[in-house]
Amino acid sequence: MNGIKLFENVPERFLPPKEDWPDFIYAHPDVNWVYYRDYVNATEEILDVGIAKNGWGNNIAIYDANKNETWTYNRLQEEVNRFGNALKKLGVQPGDRVMWRFGEVPYAAVAELAIWKIGAINVGSALQERAREVEFIANDTEAVMIICQADQTDQVQKALPNLKTVKSVIAVPESLDDNFLDYSKLLSEASAELEPYPTKPGDAASIFYTGGTTGHAKGCVHPHASEVIIADMLGKVAYGLTEKDVMLCSPPVGHSFGNGEKVNYPFRHGASSVYCDRPTPQDYWDLLTTYKVSIFIGVPTLYRVLLESYKPEYKAGISNLRLCVAAGEMLTNDLYEKWQEQIGVSMNNSVGMTPMRHSFLESLRDGKKVAPGVSAGKLLPGYEYRLIDEDGNTVKNGETGRMAVRGLTGIVYWNNLHPAMPGKQKEDVRSGWNWLDDAYVQDKDGWLYFSTRLDNMIVTGGRQIAAPEVEEVLGEHPAVNQVAVVGVPDPVRTQSVKAFVVLNSGYKPSEEMVKELQTYAKDQMSFYKYPRIVEFIDELPRDHLGKIQRRVLRERSS
Repeated sequence: MNGIKLFENVPERFLPPKEDWPDFIYAHPDVNWVYYRDYVNATEEILDVGIAKNGWGNNIAIYDANKNETWTYNRLQEEVNRFGNALKKLGVQPGDRVMWRFGEVPYAAVAELAIWKIGAINVGSALQERAREVEFIANDTEAVMIICQADQTDQVQKALPNLKTVKSVIAVPESLDDNFLDYSKLLSEASAELEPYPTKPGDAASIFYTGGTTGHAKGCVHPHASEVIIADMLGKVAYGLTEKDVMLCSPPVGHSFGNGEKVNYPFRHGASSVYCDRPTPQDYWDLLTTYKVSIFIGVPTLYRVLLESYKPEYKAGISNLRLCVAAGEMLTNDLYEKWQEQIGVSMNNSVGMTPMRHSFLESLRDGKKVAPGVSAGKLLPGYEYRLIDEDGNTVKNGETGRMAVRGLTGIVYWNNLHPAMPGKQKEDVRSGWNWLDDAYVQDKDGWLYFSTRLDNMIVTGGRQIAAPEVEEVLGEHPAVNQVAVVGVPDPVRTQSVKAFVVLNSGYKPSEEMVKELQTYAKDQMSFYKYPRIVEFIDELPRDHLGKIQRRVLRERSS
């Protein structure tokens, strides 16, 4: 049961049936304010309150390593207010979906916070998304506007003729195209004073997209209350964040993982966040040193790469580093031990997922590691869980079970153009519990350890890739007759994308054909989704029903 009204600012046609919604439970004393407050605006709570009550205005909110600039909290707030007023003047209404597309630049935070503050709904995306993905997300959410980095508008340009509801595109910071609105001009004409729109705790604040086994990425809807709660629970309860901390996070700000670490957590607690577009391994070591980073967050793949480039003389420059958090893929014992041995700072496992908005399973409490080794720890306060079998029965201690969880956040899929919705909602939420696609083992002391994924999702470098999406793209190439995509072991990325391809007559297997298919895939979707391995095959293995036997293909590649 949900004690608050949820998503009243979203037309019902975009939501799954209410009987398929998860239970949102705010009984924990640190979050039960949700039940008693009529209005909660994420930007007011995450940005404005700290400036007004804690005097953080002159503190540094963002280190922009791209331009070697700093943004104080006062500067960030003023830019957010001006942009919010500009959006209102352009006709953006509370409840409208506004999509943005940025690299790791401060304007991404400005866009998100301004959208929240005027009561519109934030639709984040990253520069990795190609035109077909931009088109799907914009049309699926029926976005009224796209805000885009000015030097990265090419994919928006390609998608624009097929966008059905987008009325305008704003280029940031200055438009390089007469067809796009100019951000700087809009701000120069806007007031620096803006009152937050009185959104309710359960009103939708964000829609973040994530890959899945359902082809197209799926939209995950989250309320204003969740945006604030994750900042309190992970930022304070787990990380022990203070205004003295400096955070550096590798995942993109346009995706749920990086977004929480670069916006919600630091700004809620007066800390600083380092923004840098596409840093190299050497850049990371320089950033850790230059900005005296205290909290570093990345996927295990990145930690492996950093160890390869590590030099003992770096150690003195990273003496401020107190927390290293690994998430997005499995943390192995060998990586954990090597990092501890060479860097001298424990690596801490963290588990979250976009449908749940962010992390809910943590190995930290109050900035200290409490879980043993590579254990994912225990659920954050306010969540409860069960490890279950296929029938939903709780497994015995020490046995592997699927994670079912409920509490502060939950899975609600956006229901519009995606053909697998709302069926996916029924599959992933049952009797109020969120059934996750990961399996765990609990030891005798209650510590949880990751066991395996239950679906055909490919996780490479901490990013999730839906095999059907890669198959759909490759299947459109004229040389391809049939294709099946699987994840295969990779010592650096955990998994690599491998495509088994049956060619049409007239085409022959060759290295040139491999490169042609890879280039084609990169042009059609985010670059990290392309198949790093292509194997040509006479026919795909199928069962008696005609279904592709992916297990056989995985075994063939092991």
